Amino acid sequence: MKVCLLTRFFDLRNAGIGRYSMELLRGLRERGLEVRTVSQDGGIPLGEGSVKYLAYTAFEIRFKIPSSDIYHACTPMETLWLGGKKRKVVTFHDLIPMLYLGMVQTHYAKNKLTRPISKNYFTFACKRAVKSDAIIVNSDQTARELTEHFGVEREKIVVTRFGISPGLKPKNKNDGIYRIGTLGYLDPRKRVGLLIEAFKEADLDAELVIAGKGVDMPHLKKLARGNKRIKFLGFVPDGELCDFYSSLDVFVFPSLLEGYGLPAVEAMACGRPVVTLADAIIPSDVKSHTHVCTPEELPRVLEEGKFKCDIKGNLKFAREHSWKKLVDRTIEVYEMVIS
Repeated sequence: MKVCLLTRFFDLRNAGIGRYSMELLRGLRERGLEVRTVSQDGGIPLGEGSVKYLAYTAFEIRFKIPSSDIYHACTPMETLWLGGKKRKVVTFHDLIPMLYLGMVQTHYAKNKLTRPISKNYFTFACKRAVKSDAIIVNSDQTARELTEHFGVEREKIVVTRFGISPGLKPKNKNDGIYRIGTLGYLDPRKRVGLLIEAFKEADLDAELVIAGKGVDMPHLKKLARGNKRIKFLGFVPDGELCDFYSSLDVFVFPSLLEGYGLPAVEAMACGRPVVTLADAIIPSDVKSHTHVCTPEELPRVLEEGKFKCDIKGNLKFAREHSWKKLVDRTIEVYEMVIS
């Protein structure tokens, strides 16, 4: 079986989508499939920003597509030139750019000009993408949204969990420090500033650790105002994730909007309770496994340290998130489309 895999980057430059693309490529090749790749690397020399990605998806990609048995676009954006191809599969990670950009500021839609452009271009791509032979999603919520907004037949949608690092597992914590933590790309929709303010307001002897990098870092460091109890760790590589999560007493995920929320699942895999906020738009697949409170309640919740989470149940849920299982299920989708 010859597979053409299309994405932006097969590495972490594209964060979660890059991870998905990279792990899928590796897994397919390990199982003996002949995989030909199409990505943004090379081509028109415009850097790696939004303009380059627009040029790649709107023009450049059409000249890179090789002949294959299966064409799999890792996001709807890579389907724009697959219209004449047979046996197409597309992965939808979420519908955030279409449904929610009006309520959030994020790194790819920062102002009143870029938000409508991003929304309309993504929606246009989605209308092409839903004509694929099969659609892969990672949450029941995205499956419902595709049916509701595009009339996609539910039988065409396959829900399969995206993977997490296999090295994540519970470890004992013995340092005696009450430690609160969060992790993710630091941009405004992640609302880490809200967590910092709640931590400062709470009356407790504790430490707040913030892992990740992003455009909101200068603002967040200003909010911390040199508070020695608040520590910025920067990017945490895969090999250190288990130690990071295991160092925490609770993982707080203050994000306003998530397509899924894998950092929360990673914390669950390490046996840690997870707190999310009541106004957050996070798929119920994940949010139902967390302790939910309002932003106003967060300081008190952190003070009390009593989190309503089924740790054992969450461990079982986290183990569903396996890259091996995802690759196996993806191959089943390919075989179904070919047959």
